[in-house]
Amino acid sequence: MTKNLIRWKLSEIMARHRVKGKDLANYLGISANSVSALKRAEVMPEIGGERWEQICEAINELSVRDEECTPFDLIEYIPIRSKTNVENIEEGTVESSFLSSTHSVEPKAISKTSKHIKVKRGVA
Repeated sequence: MTKNLIRWKLSEIMARHRVKGKDLANYLGISANSVSALKRAEVMPEIGGERWEQICEAINELSVRDEECTPFDLIEYIPIRSKTNVENIEEGTVESSFLSSTHSVEPKAISKTSKHIKVKRGVA
């Protein structure tokens, strides 16, 4: 089963609206470290709908832009439908780090220098 990616864009939205982390923290009544953790998240954090709305409300209130932030501005849906899509994701991107953390890793091949195991054949 392949997983789809829901990318969390709080950091981008805060930069676009010129909202500082400490101002958002004060508005939401949380610590600056909590806002920093939310900003660093690459995939959507597990937050409730009420908190999601509060984040948008805070950004709208603190923004220097005449543009409203909606909950949908904070996320980006990236479908991963086939192996080709997975192979075309650039290394070092948010998408690649998500995939490497969610897909199973193939076991390493046994090296030629490893010890050989002798198998005794039974006599019938």
